[in-house]
Amino acid sequence: MKYDITPGFYLTLPEKCGVYLYRDKDEHILYIGKAKNLKKRISTYFYNNKQHTSKTKRMIHAACSVELRFTASELEALLLEARLIRHYLPLYNRALRNYKAYPFIVLRTDQLYPYLEISRDTVIPGALYFGPYRKVHWLYPAVDALNSWLKLRRCEGALPSQSCLYADMRQCIAPCIHSSSYTRYNANVQKAIKVLECNPDMRAELERRRDESAAELRFEDAQQWQKLINLAQYNGQIKRSVARHHALVISADPEIGYIGLVIVHGRLIATLKEEHMVNTHAMLQQAYTLYEQVKGTLHAPTIEEVDEMLIIASWLEYHADKLTVYPLDTSVSV
Repeated sequence: MKYDITPGFYLTLPEKCGVYLYRDKDEHILYIGKAKNLKKRISTYFYNNKQHTSKTKRMIHAACSVELRFTASELEALLLEARLIRHYLPLYNRALRNYKAYPFIVLRTDQLYPYLEISRDTVIPGALYFGPYRKVHWLYPAVDALNSWLKLRRCEGALPSQSCLYADMRQCIAPCIHSSSYTRYNANVQKAIKVLECNPDMRAELERRRDESAAELRFEDAQQWQKLINLAQYNGQIKRSVARHHALVISADPEIGYIGLVIVHGRLIATLKEEHMVNTHAMLQQAYTLYEQVKGTLHAPTIEEVDEMLIIASWLEYHADKLTVYPLDTSVSV
């Protein structure tokens, strides 16, 4: 729906959730924004404008029309805004990015003796995925620090028949030559999972080890522990969206109604809406059906999908006290 910018036009705008696009006289898109209430948000551009930045004033001066695109929820508006900005690259939006796939940390639990690798585009049934990671310059050193501590094997594929340099340097438990090491090796794999899942007890242990190393002036060791803490902290944030979010998230809003967000593999699969919520059974049944259709289809995401995963994770965390979450994968707690 498009509106010409004339005196007082904003008074006629609908009070709906969605995205707005300002266009100039040649129909070029100048700016894209989102709002829970489009009428209220757009109105702010045209009164109390003394508080606007010079950039905003220039944009408003050049704008001749505004296009509205409605969404069923605030989160959907955030995601639509991100998609439109990436597509049109408006002059007054800053979210201009180079697009590429981001990597995951993959724990190869499909192998008898699991190991860690970093992958951008491979989906391996039975493996555990952690991520995705936007800033990868610290990722390889962090994985190396995790391997050095837990002495997991660095060789890929099936277990080799002879030892390597890491085994000779005692930087690997070396299950290839120590067949009795399975129990110890598996215990260390579980520790790796706890780090990658940001287990609170594991994080406390890492912090204790860091502080002890620093107190004993072993600063290089302290730095290694800090790398693992940083990895755990990052994963603790993103796993809400990617690693374990197969969920129906219900929010109640007096202006919008009852909104059900079906999230699978960190993606917003569907938005369900009910004006009156007597019980959640019908919405849950819809969500389960959608989940069964798309589960197991996780692939290494493009940058667009990573951005949306992070938007979802941030939005869920910010509104956590206002949301009701129903796990769709009952084997995993949400």
